[in-house]
Amino acid sequence: MKISSSALFVLGLSRMRNTIIVTSVLFIAVIVASVLYFADLKQGDQSKRKLFTHVPEDAVFLVSFQNDEVLDDIFSGFDIFKAMLGDAHFQQLTDIREQVLRHELISAYTHGEEIALSFHPSKAQIDYLMALPANKSLTIQTLFNEVETIDAGFNPEWMDSLQQQLFRMHLPDGKQSLYVAEHQGVLFASFSADLINRATDDTSPKLPDAAITYFRQGNNGNSPLTWYINHERLFDFAGSLMANKPGDFVRLLEGLSGYSTLRMNFKSDALMFSGSSTLEVDSTQYLSLYSQQQPIEQTLKNIVPATTATYISFGISDFIRLHDGITNLLTTRKEIAQMREQHRLIRHTAKVSIQEELLPEWGNEFAVLELANRETLAIIKVKDSLSFANTIQRISTPYPANLYRLNHSNLLYYSFGDPLKAFTRPYFLLIDQYMICANHTSTLRRFETEYAQQKTLASTLGYINFDRLQANRANVAVFVNNENASNTIARGLKAPFEAAYTDEAHFGYQKFYAWSFQLSGSSGGFFSNFYAKYADTEAPGATPEWTFDLHGRPVAGPMVLDYDHSSKFILVQASNHILYAVSPDGQQLWNAQLPGPILGRVHQLADSSIILTTAQRLYRIDTGGNPLPGFSLQLPHGATSSATVFEDGEDIRLFVPAKNRILAYDARGKILPGWENKTVTGDILFDLKSTHVDDINYVIAGTDAGRFYFFNYNGQLVQLTEAKTRTDFQNPIGLYTLPDEPSSSWIATTDTAGMLTTISFEQQQSRKVMGQWSASHTFDTENITDNRLPEFVFTDNGQLSVYRYQDSSLVYHYDFGQRIALRPQFFRTTSGTHQIGIATAGNGLLYVFNPDGTLVDGFPTTGSPYFYFGKLHSDNRAYLICSKNDRKLHVYQY
Repeated sequence: MKISSSALFVLGLSRMRNTIIVTSVLFIAVIVASVLYFADLKQGDQSKRKLFTHVPEDAVFLVSFQNDEVLDDIFSGFDIFKAMLGDAHFQQLTDIREQVLRHELISAYTHGEEIALSFHPSKAQIDYLMALPANKSLTIQTLFNEVETIDAGFNPEWMDSLQQQLFRMHLPDGKQSLYVAEHQGVLFASFSADLINRATDDTSPKLPDAAITYFRQGNNGNSPLTWYINHERLFDFAGSLMANKPGDFVRLLEGLSGYSTLRMNFKSDALMFSGSSTLEVDSTQYLSLYSQQQPIEQTLKNIVPATTATYISFGISDFIRLHDGITNLLTTRKEIAQMREQHRLIRHTAKVSIQEELLPEWGNEFAVLELANRETLAIIKVKDSLSFANTIQRISTPYPANLYRLNHSNLLYYSFGDPLKAFTRPYFLLIDQYMICANHTSTLRRFETEYAQQKTLASTLGYINFDRLQANRANVAVFVNNENASNTIARGLKAPFEAAYTDEAHFGYQKFYAWSFQLSGSSGGFFSNFYAKYADTEAPGATPEWTFDLHGRPVAGPMVLDYDHSSKFILVQASNHILYAVSPDGQQLWNAQLPGPILGRVHQLADSSIILTTAQRLYRIDTGGNPLPGFSLQLPHGATSSATVFEDGEDIRLFVPAKNRILAYDARGKILPGWENKTVTGDILFDLKSTHVDDINYVIAGTDAGRFYFFNYNGQLVQLTEAKTRTDFQNPIGLYTLPDEPSSSWIATTDTAGMLTTISFEQQQSRKVMGQWSASHTFDTENITDNRLPEFVFTDNGQLSVYRYQDSSLVYHYDFGQRIALRPQFFRTTSGTHQIGIATAGNGLLYVFNPDGTLVDGFPTTGSPYFYFGKLHSDNRAYLICSKNDRKLHVYQY
């Protein structure tokens, strides 16, 4: 079996719909709508049925849409169609729309009318038929005369057939002719004269009444385009696209019954269709079994490798019912007797009952996937990993490094049916609650390595953005990653289709990230969704405003500071420790070589001077990069975090943590009296805190030993509180104060056991459990949802959690599925709240969250961990400033 066939199956429903169907829909429809006279179609269901009554029975797809302003919007602002149509066709459509469709004699007849097209596979191409019902008498001769009057180079020419008169129109490109006929009040147009003749021949087989009834149950509604699918013709259609015989996955379509009606959802950077499907349950068709299941949450997508080209996953709400259907299917195929005899032998020799022990172990999901290198895998979820391991190992042979191989064939085929038939007697690996199967041990080794490194498809930027489109619950989901599958797709298509797919100069198929199709069981049928994600160059963060060469990766910043009263500038330090000042338009203002990386925060004073700290020196510079008197200052002890600034007019004090010491200086770098040789027990946690409560100016230090010091600005100890715990501390202290209410003012942090410790300015201490955290968790306090009370912000094991101070309730939670690279960053908004910024390590993504926990539009995006998000100009727009791991600084407008 070749999983690539499943990729081609999806292309049969998506990519080829893109290259051929949509091209033809728009191209033919606009031409015919431009030159043919239509009547008002708003005459009830009987008139609507006319659209499909004469369509030949071999139609695989049909589409309908209105010729109105929505169609204009598609051409004027929907780049995704230009990418599919190609430059030449799109220009032709534009010319025809402007020259013909807007013609004063035509627009009154064409505007707002419904157009229907059907698509019919032939040996070498796809043929198309346009059906247009009219509500008043219109002879073919009259139609011919009207076309002649349009000065567009159509040059109509009579082409009489045995059945009736028809004529052909020469299209402006001079390469194709469109045949036009009329029959029983319906106008027809096609590039195929044979298809026209079959449509107008009453003895030629047509679509069954059941199909027409299903298709016409509703109109287009608010959808710009409706897509109809005749399931019985899908298998032949898929085969007509392929250079080779269809594989096992495409054979899932063989014998399929029923129909689908899908309506297009307008989105500038994606094709999205949703609707319903009918599928009769029978004993020979595998996919129909899932119409009796209820949709479940899809989780296997989170563990498939990043190199996945194609996968098809299945969700099972009722395994017993599904397996009963599989048993009936195997019985019809006369395969069940041999399998049951094998199961009897397994019970006799291995003392394992397949029916009573193995089947109950299976979970509710399984998937088959093909990687970019064309290797195939199956992933099966199990209910209880320990119990399953005990059962499956009794009927398997162990191989080195935790691998096994099933001793008997077709156990997976018996359990799950057709999708796992190719895994006759596979090797397998047990990881967490999953059984990973492959026909080669090397495939399993690679999967194990990538899984351990969290190199999953779901952690990539493209999939994260794509998954936002998809429904979370389904029973059958087919996914094709365009980049990973492109070589396989191209090799599998016939030459004309391959040429269009690979032509990057005139088409835009390579700009599609992926395609997917989801089926969710619904009352014996399916709710269906189709998605195709396109690269939107106009989306936030897609194209940089400018770049600046840092000659190294950022290690501090970027940060945006005030340059003067009306402009700002960017300060960023590269890995060579050079500090760059960059203007808002990307020009270097100045640079300075520092002895090491900047520690913690950079502060800007009221006079615009800047305070920054390295391990060796303390700096105060102006916005031109010039040192102020007394600076830079060699520190007698190595700093461990940034200086804390107190500023009250001319009174400026700087407090620097240096492990277990506090260094204190005035505005000119002189040591402050009373602070000489000031030490504490334990190493100071991050920066010091400065505040004013109850007429006292405080400098507060928390140490890893759990001791919290409250000094006044003269260096005198006002309060010392020791935490009631034997565990260590490693997170910064958070601060909340009310100047006149010391009992309501507090500091807070967590110990390595995750216990929250809060200490008031009246030495009241409280401890609280706020979740289960590892020793390496991070804790911060910041105003997230409003500008009065701060929230508690935790990160741990690749997850972000934000809690309210008032009642400890959860504000929002986010699981990144990846290790977080740095502590959270906080970007202040104009309202006084903060947006949280997170960078993940394994996949190099950046996230910025709104106060309600939703992601800012355009995130996540790729970038290195040090980044900034906020104002840069006076236009009130937000900007992302980051590196893309290319030693450059990039600025994007949001």
